Amino acid sequence: MRHRRHALRRRVQRLAVWARRLRLARGLAVVLFLAALVSGAVTFYVLSNPTPNSRAIWVLLNVDLVIILVLGVLVLRSGVRLWTERRTGRASSRLHVRLTVLFSAVAITPAILLAVFSALAFQLGFESWFDDKVSTAIEESQEVAEAYLKAHLNAIAGDAALMANDLNREWRRLPNQQVLNQFLSTLSLVRNLSEVVIFTADGTVIGRAGYTISLRFEQVPSFLIEQANKGEVVVMPGQANDRVRALVELAVPSTYLYIGRFVDPAVSDHIEKANAAVGEYLVFKAQSAHLQILYFLSYIVVSLLLLLAAIWMGMSIANRLARPIMQLVDAAEKVSEGNLAVRVPETLSSDEVALLGRAFNRMTTRLESQHRRLTAANEELDERRRFTETVLAGVSAGVIGVDPEGRIKLPNPSATALVGETLENWIGQPIGAVLPDLGALLTDARQRPDRPVEREIVLVTPARRSLTVLVRVAAECSEDGVTGFVFTFDDITELQAAQRKAAWADVARRIAHEIKNPLTPIQLSAERLKRKYLRQITEDPETFARCTDIIVRHVSDIGQMVDEFSAFARMPAPEIREADLAEIVSQAVFLQSSAYGRIAYETSLPAAPVRVACDSRQISQALTNLLKNAVEAIEGRERPPEGAPPLPEGRIRVTLSVTETGAAVALHDNGRGLPPDMEPMRLTEPYVTTRSKGTGLGLAIVKKILEDHGGTLILENAPEGGAVISFTLPLDPSAPSLAVRQDGAGTLLSEPLTLAKPFHGA
Repeated sequence: MRHRRHALRRRVQRLAVWARRLRLARGLAVVLFLAALVSGAVTFYVLSNPTPNSRAIWVLLNVDLVIILVLGVLVLRSGVRLWTERRTGRASSRLHVRLTVLFSAVAITPAILLAVFSALAFQLGFESWFDDKVSTAIEESQEVAEAYLKAHLNAIAGDAALMANDLNREWRRLPNQQVLNQFLSTLSLVRNLSEVVIFTADGTVIGRAGYTISLRFEQVPSFLIEQANKGEVVVMPGQANDRVRALVELAVPSTYLYIGRFVDPAVSDHIEKANAAVGEYLVFKAQSAHLQILYFLSYIVVSLLLLLAAIWMGMSIANRLARPIMQLVDAAEKVSEGNLAVRVPETLSSDEVALLGRAFNRMTTRLESQHRRLTAANEELDERRRFTETVLAGVSAGVIGVDPEGRIKLPNPSATALVGETLENWIGQPIGAVLPDLGALLTDARQRPDRPVEREIVLVTPARRSLTVLVRVAAECSEDGVTGFVFTFDDITELQAAQRKAAWADVARRIAHEIKNPLTPIQLSAERLKRKYLRQITEDPETFARCTDIIVRHVSDIGQMVDEFSAFARMPAPEIREADLAEIVSQAVFLQSSAYGRIAYETSLPAAPVRVACDSRQISQALTNLLKNAVEAIEGRERPPEGAPPLPEGRIRVTLSVTETGAAVALHDNGRGLPPDMEPMRLTEPYVTTRSKGTGLGLAIVKKILEDHGGTLILENAPEGGAVISFTLPLDPSAPSLAVRQDGAGTLLSEPLTLAKPFHGA
């Protein structure tokens, strides 16, 4: 079935190509236009006939309607195509519409005038044909004929009555038929009668006169005899109005007199024609509405035929004139869109439009050749650019290219990743406005363009991140001078942190080894001195006891610090087992709430267990450190001045949630928050603390535990006050460890957590 459709479609396409070659469309247009003119002329001729044939009119109307239908379809098709071109915004559609409207208006104006004047002429002729004067003249001519015939009828009626009186009076004197016939002949001659007959009721002729061989007595109808029996004189016109007759009853029972007289043949012929004319006029008058509708319909059809033919001819002429211009406009539109291979059909004509088409084709040929060469050159440049971008994208160092004025023109992905901003959005901006620290180096590079400038700086990004980077600035030089500068910088923040961490771990091991050994003897000696000599001292024993207590207490503090150093330096590898993180969080919060009952604790934990692969002891230690930091942040809040509202109650909320990547724990307190003048990432380094008695190892241990578990840590200030410290543990224990990265005012290591509700009044 599909093969047949394709075959049929190919045949139709071939037929269309063949038709275009033979210019069948143009020939069909001419034939159809001539057919419309001929059909309209024939219809008009038939209608102009004084006695038109209705059947011929209907046949011509059907032919005209078929031609009108074909013309209407063609005009509608052309109109729809023109409307579609206008709606789609084709560049040459407006000119096409104007030409079509102009030529159509020029063509249809005569047709409309002809239709209007023809309709008016027909209406005036129709009204004059059935005018009151014409009707009156025809009716009066008929009345004259009838009056003439009536006068003959009255005369013969009088003659019949007189003859009946004569016969009644002389009846007894007429003994036989011969005498009777002679008497009748005398009467007929006297009264100029063409026939006289006396007959009985049964039809027997008693006497007659005036008959010739060509004449014979016609049987009188019975209803006339009945009228005569009533004493009336019955008069009868002839069937052809050629004679008049009268019938009267005689005094003799059942005997009747029948007489007749011929009318002048010329007068009879005039009467016959007058009656025929009156009859035809009455028939036409009775059918006047039907005839008027038929004539009007015929005129409308002819007018439509001529109108559509004129419109189609106007549209055809407009298309013929507008087609070359439309082709040029469409081709120019395609050239503006980038299609330089477009050409307009060339003709052998020597008019201006043909010359313009040939010039347009020469122009597009040259443009296409030049465009091909430019495209090849651009492709070569693009290949070089892609190679350079690939090299820049493959290096780990950040690279930013600037112009001689210091405006950013080419950053690589590594630079975007290090800075934390999409530098493509900053292209064209001065680098000193985006990264002020790099702008200072640009000044040094301009002063010495022959030598690269290399320096280690702390770079503050637009996202308020502080990075320790090693920057190298080199100038791009050409024969015309400096054409730009290239910034190359490496982030050595993690490297320095790792170096500091390794150094502090070594220091912690030495401190734990060198200090912890003498601490126990010192503590034991102080306790022994207090026990042995306190009783022997009589002068100021309280001072002695207080001093020994101070020694014992500080030795204990130093021991605790040494234990933390040792724990940081010798953090054992985690023993990964499946554990319920919700249970770990619940136990840690319970222990801290028992130790610090003055602080309100809130937990938001899932009802079902949260199974993760972790070292439950280390995770519990990390939670304990975070909770202790939150408690110390609440206790370290500044006291309000006298008269001011008191500080709100200390509150800590712990939230556990499960995401697609792992389990997330968030601790939200209403304490003093993180220091605004310090990068939050610095708080996770060893021996960095904001408390006077802090060791700076709490968050460092937490970070180390989470890194060993492949987790992430987030440090940030809450918008309503306090801090939000959160961490995530991956569901997959084999997930790689993620580095701490900054986001906004805090350190963002994973997707943001949504807390149950914020604290207010902190």
